[in-house]
Amino acid sequence: MEKFSGYIVLEDSIVYGKLIIKNGKIKDIVSLKEDVAAPKTYIMAGFIDQHIHGASGCDAMDATFNSINTISKAILKEGVTSFLATTMTASSNSIEAAINNVVTNKDKVTGANLLGVHLEGPFISPKYKGAQPEEHIIPFDLDKITKWNQDNIIKIVTVAPEIDDFHQLIDYAKSHNMIVSFGHTAATYRQTIEAIKQGGNGFTHAFNAMASFTHREVGVVGAMLESKDTYAELIADGIHVSPPAVKLLINNKGLKNIILISDAMRGKWLPDGISELGGQKVIIKDGTARLESGNLAGSVLKFNDALRNISNWLDLSLIDLSRISSLNAAINLGISDAKGSIAIGKDADLVMLDKDFNVLKTMVGGKVLYESKSI
Repeated sequence: MEKFSGYIVLEDSIVYGKLIIKNGKIKDIVSLKEDVAAPKTYIMAGFIDQHIHGASGCDAMDATFNSINTISKAILKEGVTSFLATTMTASSNSIEAAINNVVTNKDKVTGANLLGVHLEGPFISPKYKGAQPEEHIIPFDLDKITKWNQDNIIKIVTVAPEIDDFHQLIDYAKSHNMIVSFGHTAATYRQTIEAIKQGGNGFTHAFNAMASFTHREVGVVGAMLESKDTYAELIADGIHVSPPAVKLLINNKGLKNIILISDAMRGKWLPDGISELGGQKVIIKDGTARLESGNLAGSVLKFNDALRNISNWLDLSLIDLSRISSLNAAINLGISDAKGSIAIGKDADLVMLDKDFNVLKTMVGGKVLYESKSI
């Protein structure tokens, strides 16, 4: 029986105590007298990254057990306990291989929980392709997504809502419990609002690769800021979205609708240098990943750094930070009965941090899978 002690961040309060862990679940939460002499440690629900391509030299598109397992272990160092393997716009065969790899190895990875797939593209707008290879952007194809979606493994699909046959995609998604998120899109405000009415409920990497806001056409960004019951993914590295824009997003949508993501690529946890994304050369320098064209190519953001950044920019509590780093994603993915917050009966997916958001320990299913050497 494991014990985790410190300041425990619950959904609506913070208590000093210990967690009793048994059979991979939180069995009890025991309050203790605060030890003022001890270094402060904080226990939060393990982070959930619903949008990550890779880390430590590996990418979900590699379609190998070694790569997906390496990613699952690398992100433990950031406090991530669950993730969606995120694909790139690529050939149909490459996408299928990457997804099949997740289906085959979902329960075999030895790090963070592999929850399924986030299908980013290929049904997107060439105008806002970002780092997605344009030659592989295609019209919606029901046969392809049906073939790819083995065992309902696709949990989120990022799509441009202005594409032809969007209604077909949304109907398929609804019938397969698939979240439709808008991204890499040139949609107008009206098109986006109509797509929300049809069932779309998310915005992929807010402000990035989407039609922006002007006073005459407020675009996708305007619809995102206005719609209070949709989620917005946020890359909080200070590069993809400026701190004032982060504040604007949170003030408009509310904390319950913000989901922190890394959108990290294989260069994360590697030194600056040359990397690759979707067959394209990526230059990593000073914490930024860019194509040779200058376009951002995902990030190398570590998840705990995202919390540190948000904490420095805004006056948010640890309860707020736990919501946007875990609970909201769990609710979005339909797994909040087991994950996303600390409560008796939930999975013991936990992260222990110091006051500066350095990860001390990461527990998955009641087992400590990462422990910092600084402890």
